[in-house]
Amino acid sequence: MKHFLKIFFIVSLVFSTVTVNSQNFKNNIRDYKVKLAGNSADLIDSGDVVSADSLAPFFKPVGYEPLALNLNPMKKKKLSPKKIYDRVSEATVIVSSAGRCGEVNAKGVECKRIHTYPASGYIINSEGVIVTNYHVVNGYVTKYNKTSRDALVVMLKDGTTFPVKQVLIADKSNDLAVIKIDTKGVKLPALPVATKDAEIGDSVYIVSHPKKYFYAFSSGMVTDKFSEINASKYRNIMAISADYAAGSSGAAIIDQYGNVIGTVSYTKTLQHSDDTSKTQMVLKATVPSSSFLKLINEGNKK
Repeated sequence: MKHFLKIFFIVSLVFSTVTVNSQNFKNNIRDYKVKLAGNSADLIDSGDVVSADSLAPFFKPVGYEPLALNLNPMKKKKLSPKKIYDRVSEATVIVSSAGRCGEVNAKGVECKRIHTYPASGYIINSEGVIVTNYHVVNGYVTKYNKTSRDALVVMLKDGTTFPVKQVLIADKSNDLAVIKIDTKGVKLPALPVATKDAEIGDSVYIVSHPKKYFYAFSSGMVTDKFSEINASKYRNIMAISADYAAGSSGAAIIDQYGNVIGTVSYTKTLQHSDDTSKTQMVLKATVPSSSFLKLINEGNKK
């Protein structure tokens, strides 16, 4: 009997350990989509938000002074993919415009639901400084946004939601924007930024929100490094093979040590020259960390 109880105790201990260490299956609708809309509604109703019209004058393609930021030092210890996901996901955020459009339908009923358009971003300073794409913020302040102009919000992995209060710096050519939230004194997990660019063949990882599959993880490698013209200026691009899609805009590209080596920017479908209906590959373009560091260290007054 004692022998049986000993075996039962060991099996139970092993099973409980596996259960504790296992990852739950998240509910993208309940845990993120619904929570994002509900929390955004609460912030809008509280009045503690900055509207698109109020934020627009401070959001420019260029014209910013250098930005003094306290960044975490680079990490040098190689991490397992699981460790990378655990660390990066905690510092990865949902960035979304939010608002009630107020449109009246054919039956005379006014739309009162909260419209959201989630994209990605990542924390680089524990006091609430976040990097995302220029086009993500532009999607909020532009006059073409008719449905979600009440607030630009940031939601953490645990569902805590903050309104964006400031645009600290932005650059249209490099498709980068640095925004600030008021954390009310709460210190947030921040990612270190690599001071050296990745090389072709280096491993890369991404945590992002492709098509509302929130906190999805993908990996690949650097496949190319090239320059291109955007907004009448040359910029550097790092192409990668890790998967991402709409909703991943603004996500961090991570190396095997957990450092930010780039920011998701865009994808480009490459089609057959003789039959444009046939897709041959998808180019996944990201902005290298050196471009981000140059922006904050030098600004872009010109």
